[in-house]
Amino acid sequence: MQEFDRATTVLPSPFYRVTVKALVMNDKQQLLVGVNKKGAYELPGGGWEHGETLEECLARELQEEFGVRVMRIGQPICFWAHPHRDWQYWLLRIGVPVRLKDDTFTPGDGLVKAQFVSQDEFIRLNLETYEGNVKDQIDKIWSMKE
Repeated sequence: MQEFDRATTVLPSPFYRVTVKALVMNDKQQLLVGVNKKGAYELPGGGWEHGETLEECLARELQEEFGVRVMRIGQPICFWAHPHRDWQYWLLRIGVPVRLKDDTFTPGDGLVKAQFVSQDEFIRLNLETYEGNVKDQIDKIWSMKE
């Protein structure tokens, strides 16, 4: 039997960075995405800070990234996890349906544009690598109810 050497074995961190992603659909069943300065697409949302509620996190992130206010936040509908790009820790994503008070966007926090995309367009998007395997959640996203 091979002996386990703790001194030389590098194990991945058990730490997960939890992020919350807003799943915002318009009346045409199109999903809101942001475009960053590199031209890659990402879902709105970000890191869930210590002491925040899920609702506070989403409201803060949507204000920072798009300059919009939240009307209603639903229950989480999907989860996905993937390693951070440097493999030092994992990212746990929580997808939550959100209804906005308006759709007048002022991109900020590294984003240059906001747009709504259909399911077919979403499949073909060049997503930012840190979005991980969100496309595996596409059926849950497009079948969500508020």
